[in-house]
Amino acid sequence: MGLPHSTPTPAAFSATDRRILFLTAIIGFVAGYAGSEMPHTLPFARTALDLSEGQMSAIFAAVRAVSLFGVVFSISADAHGRRRPILAAYAALLIASLGTALLPSVAAYVATQAVVRLCLVAITALTLVLIAEQIQPGRRALGIGIFGLSGSMGVGLGLILLPIAESNDNAWRVLFGLATLGLLFVPLLSRYLPESRAFQPAPRMPFTRALGMGLSRHFWPLAGVSFFVAAFSSPAFDFVLERLINDLDWDTGAARFLLIVFSGIGTIGLLLGGSAADRYGRRPTTVLALAIGLVGGVGFYTLDSGWFLAASIFLATLGATMLTPAFGAFRAELFPTRVRATAGAWVTNAAIVGSIAGFAVGAALIDRIGLPWTVSALGAGLLISMVLILRLPETRGMDLVRAPRARRGATTPAPPVG
Repeated sequence: MGLPHSTPTPAAFSATDRRILFLTAIIGFVAGYAGSEMPHTLPFARTALDLSEGQMSAIFAAVRAVSLFGVVFSISADAHGRRRPILAAYAALLIASLGTALLPSVAAYVATQAVVRLCLVAITALTLVLIAEQIQPGRRALGIGIFGLSGSMGVGLGLILLPIAESNDNAWRVLFGLATLGLLFVPLLSRYLPESRAFQPAPRMPFTRALGMGLSRHFWPLAGVSFFVAAFSSPAFDFVLERLINDLDWDTGAARFLLIVFSGIGTIGLLLGGSAADRYGRRPTTVLALAIGLVGGVGFYTLDSGWFLAASIFLATLGATMLTPAFGAFRAELFPTRVRATAGAWVTNAAIVGSIAGFAVGAALIDRIGLPWTVSALGAGLLISMVLILRLPETRGMDLVRAPRARRGATTPAPPVG
C-alpha cells in the first residue's frame, strides 16, 4: 500500500489528472442531479402521494436500506476493475429515475428511488476510489473535492429547476424524467473513461480476512464516523425544504433562492477542504469540517430568522463539503488496492445504516417532538466522530500505486478536451 510521506503540493494538475477529472465531473454532475431529486421534490411528492412527514421519513429509511446492496458493485470493482461497475451503475441510476417519472404508485416511487439510491452510492464510492488511484498524491484530496463540486452543481441544477414542480400536482415527476438526458454521455464515458492504473487482477481477498490481518483498526473508526455523520446529515439535508416551506411557511421561490445562494457559496468548502487536506493533513481538516457542519446543521433547525438561517445553511454546507475530500482521501489511503473498493463500500454501508437509523429516529420522533429537537439530538454523534478521527493515522501524501505497469491491449484514447 505504500507508506505515508510528506510531499510538496504540485503547482497544477497534469494532463492525465485533468482528463480523469473531466470525465468524473460528468458522472458527478448527472448523479448529483438525479440523486437529489427525491429530497428536492419532497414537499410536492409527499402531498401528491398523501403521506405524512413521519411516513416520508420511513420511506427514506427503506430506500437507504436497499442501497446497502451497492457493495456488490464494489466487490466486482476489486475483482474486475473500477471502470465497468461505474458505467453500469451510472446507466441503471438514470433508467430508474425515468421509472420514478412514469410509474404513479407509492410502491413504484419507493422501488425506483431505492435503485437510484443504490446506484448513487455505488457511483460515489467507486469514483472516489478511481480518482484516488489516478490523481497524483499531492493533489488527491483536491481532485476528490472537484468531483464533489461537480455533484453539488448537479444538485444546484435541481434547485434551479424546482419551479417546474409547482405547475400542477404531478409536475414534480418531470424533474426525475429530465435526469434521463444523462444517458447522452454514455458513449463518451464508455470510450474514454480509463481503468485505474493501480488496479491489478489478483485472487480475491475476503474483506473479513483483510480485517483480521490488521485493517480493523482503521475500518471501525471510519465506519463509526460514517454512521454518525449520516445519522445526522441525512435527515438534516432531506428535510431542509420541508422545514422552510411547510414548517416556516416560506414561499417556494424564497426557499429555493436561500438554498441556491448560501449553499452555493458554502460549496467552496470542497476546494478549501481538498486544499487543506493536501497541505495540512486529513485529520485536522476532517475534525474542523465536522465542527463547522454541526454548528450550521443544528442552527438551521433551531433558529427561524432569515439571516440566521442563511448563515446556518452556509456553515452546514461549508462543513459538509470540506468533509468530502478529506474523508474521501482517508477512505482510499487507509486500505490496500486489493480491498480498497470493498472497504470503501462497507464504510459507505455504515453511512447507509446511519442514515436508516437517523430516519428511523425521525419516523419515531418528528411527529411527536418536531424536526428541531430530533435533528439536534442526532447532532451529538458528530462529537463522537471527532474523537474517532483522532484515532486514525495521518495519510497525507501516501502513494497508492506500487509501480507502473503496461496495459494489455490498446491504450484508452484521450477524450476531446483541451
